[in-house]
Amino acid sequence: MSVRLILRYDKTVRYSLNPLIAVADKIPGVRVVLAEDTGELYAAVNEALMNNEKCVVGYSILTTMLVNDAFLSELKSILKYLEEKNCITIAGGPHATGDPLGTLFSLGFKVAFIGEAEESLDEFLRHLVNGTDPFTTKGIVFREEDKVIATGRARPIDLDKHDPFPYWRRIINPLEITRGCPYGCLYCQVSYIHGMSYRHRSIEKIVFYVKEMARIGVRDYRFITPDSLSYGLTKISREPDTGLIEELLSSIHSALRSIGGRIFYGSFPSEVRPEHVNKDVVRVLRKYVNNREIIVGAQSGSNRVLRLIRRGHSVEDVLNAVKEISENGFTPSVDIILGIPGETREDQELTLELIDEVIRNNGRIHIHYYLPLPGSPLGLHPPARIPNDIEVKISRLIGSGKAYGSWFSQKELSEKIIKLHERGVIVPSIYKGPTMKTF
Repeated sequence: MSVRLILRYDKTVRYSLNPLIAVADKIPGVRVVLAEDTGELYAAVNEALMNNEKCVVGYSILTTMLVNDAFLSELKSILKYLEEKNCITIAGGPHATGDPLGTLFSLGFKVAFIGEAEESLDEFLRHLVNGTDPFTTKGIVFREEDKVIATGRARPIDLDKHDPFPYWRRIINPLEITRGCPYGCLYCQVSYIHGMSYRHRSIEKIVFYVKEMARIGVRDYRFITPDSLSYGLTKISREPDTGLIEELLSSIHSALRSIGGRIFYGSFPSEVRPEHVNKDVVRVLRKYVNNREIIVGAQSGSNRVLRLIRRGHSVEDVLNAVKEISENGFTPSVDIILGIPGETREDQELTLELIDEVIRNNGRIHIHYYLPLPGSPLGLHPPARIPNDIEVKISRLIGSGKAYGSWFSQKELSEKIIKLHERGVIVPSIYKGPTMKTF
């Protein structure tokens, strides 16, 4: 059977979709269409139906997309239309993984893909092409009348066996070099989507994709990793593999020498954990990278809160990282979250003290408001209250340029996500609806 896979290619989720496009492009009998708006989606669906192709429509969903009432209403309307046309609707991404029941019953998708989907999407589409049962695919949850059936988690993939993006379409994005995180921070979705073991793309493969990007005309090279100084590690460690990091950066630098490409490493989207920062590894970065800012994930200035959320480092680690970064010619930019559940006023005041110390060391503060994300252990917990006087101090820091970030819009987002729970759009884990069956 000929299958048309129509992906709603929203720019906010293209990094999630690009590896899946790379997978689907290589399956005989599958035609992949990228619909950049609703009109293109409807046109592709109607053409597939006219050609008697099996129609599969896929979305990658972020929870933050659903707070937009217009988007949510349109999505539900589209999914209802597609169900009437006997199209299979599939969803993936952080929201589908974190809230599969809400994705199926509140939004109206037929199938939710759980976690990384390169191999599960490949299996699902090949079943459709071959006329076999796609609902035996590992790594999916789907509706069957009033029941939900989960097929079990798919095995973690080997990054070297999968393209990070479909470069043959001239579609690229920052190159993912590491997937998975062993720390399992309670506010974060990463470990619960991609697993708690590091998996690294080999230097050989990284250099291959860097060269393909160069052929397309890319000049600035960025990398996706939960921690750029974890490259090569196999388990939790306070010591980075400095030698392997230098081998990686040296190899990329050599591949780009002839075109004058610039390497951005340790900046977004490849921030660093503070305990991995030491004099030797910062000097390696200085030899090869073009960014002059290194982003450090601190999250709180309270050791009590850091232990509570299982960060695995201390405030002292943050201060040491800031010192080493600043003394070696970089600007430290420190990520801070306020409103973490369980946080007290005393904790928030300690965080303000850390902020002041970072600023005294020529650093900047990237400040965030806590978002209750489905699939994270704290995802069902609302933010801690932030007193007015502390909010005023944060506002002044942002106004002075000493801090930056989407603090005010994130506060509004957080409130809207809580309302999604109240409205039943997000289904909490204590949901008493359809029964779960696993086979």
